[in-house]
Amino acid sequence: FAQGTSWHISYYATDSIIAQAAVDSILTKLDSSLSIYKPWSLITRFNQCKHSLEIDEHLANVVRASFTASRNTYGIFDITIQPVTQAWGFGPIKVTKMPDTLTISNLMQCVDVRYLSLQGSTLIKQKSCVSIDVNGIAQGYSVDVLAGFVESKGIADYMIEIGGEIRLKGLKYPGAKPMRIG
Repeated sequence: FAQGTSWHISYYATDSIIAQAAVDSILTKLDSSLSIYKPWSLITRFNQCKHSLEIDEHLANVVRASFTASRNTYGIFDITIQPVTQAWGFGPIKVTKMPDTLTISNLMQCVDVRYLSLQGSTLIKQKSCVSIDVNGIAQGYSVDVLAGFVESKGIADYMIEIGGEIRLKGLKYPGAKPMRIG
């Protein structure tokens, strides 16, 4: 288990090249960067800061991809939605009462990806109330990171899945048929 869900890797190689501990280590590092549920994570520290924070390559990569997704969806995909999703109970803080229209309206004053910028490895917010949630992209990114790790070990035939996000490449044996999801 990782990222609040299960993960699975299948690969074809002449030997057991990848140890579960290595995969767990990568997933722990990703959680320490991207998980809003970990109080020590970089994303949590950014959400709690007033202006800016030095971030690692994982959070920077996900933020850059989020900027692209936001542009491509004309702002529909927006990682700054975190205050609203939290108000509805989709976050680390337990909610006992559903928000009213005024609460949501006030929270929306903090929601707009244009309030974020990335300068080198520094993530900056223009309003101190801005907070981010990258859950809409983090598991897919994590699958890509694991795929890079698997390929770095010389494995060309694999399937990686985290919480329903899937990447596959190569052939399935026996039979050497293209990988596919049934």
